[in-house]
Amino acid sequence: MKYDIAVIGGGPAGISAAITAASKGRKVVLFEAHGFSPRLRSVEKVADYMGIPDVSGSRLMDIFVEHLRMTDADVVEEKIIALKEVGEGFELGTPSGVYEADAVVLATGISRSELLTGEKEFLGRGVSYCAKVDGMNYKGKKVIAIATVPDALAEVEYLADICEHVFFFPRYTGFVPPKKKNITVVMETPLEITGTDKVTGLHTDSDFFSVQAVFMFRASDPLNSFLPGLQIRGRSVYVDDQAETNIEGVFAGGDCTGQPWQCNRAAGQGQKAALSAIRYLSKRDERIGY
Repeated sequence: MKYDIAVIGGGPAGISAAITAASKGRKVVLFEAHGFSPRLRSVEKVADYMGIPDVSGSRLMDIFVEHLRMTDADVVEEKIIALKEVGEGFELGTPSGVYEADAVVLATGISRSELLTGEKEFLGRGVSYCAKVDGMNYKGKKVIAIATVPDALAEVEYLADICEHVFFFPRYTGFVPPKKKNITVVMETPLEITGTDKVTGLHTDSDFFSVQAVFMFRASDPLNSFLPGLQIRGRSVYVDDQAETNIEGVFAGGDCTGQPWQCNRAAGQGQKAALSAIRYLSKRDERIGY
């Protein structure tokens, strides 16, 4: 399906961007795969959001989502695993579909994960972010699954159904051991993905695992892992004062652009990113004679 603007991320910045763009008559889709900002939902009390004092983070997010559902914006509760420039626009891939958009707003929040050594180099050659998309390529083979979020367990078990063996590295607290016999839980620290043309294994802090693929499951991946060329400063997306990134047609707002990590700032930046995307599309349409 084709959209004017695709928003990646369902926190305060992403929802603000989607509401703003939809209110201006643009066809908008928002992608959110992890329950609309688990980080904000974990906050017991938000005391400084204007007009809604002393509210829990979970209730505040519910209010934002309720507002979003009242607009014409489409919501796709899936993770973006691929994003690439195609012609004058962009193609976005999820585990179950492909979408097109003329502009993109990044509102993914903070990526707390560093890329493993070798992860970027072997992306598409044994490194994957989605079991349902790439799992069948490794049917009957040994693979590794590294997860930093509990809801990745379904994908780990999916891999176990089709692969010979899965070495599961849970990188979060309170995990429940999978019951499938061909899943081995490994509590060592993954350090480096190795290979030649394709992945051949993974080094940990104390061992080496010979496998044909490494699947990474995170709440948010480092943005330049699926959008090569995106300018990053530290862990943040670099934007100018109009929320523009270094890639034409891509804008960003909220925590992914750096500190301060505040709900008010995120909502305002999401709005700015959406308005900049709308101006970009209007100028582009004039240039090509739409």
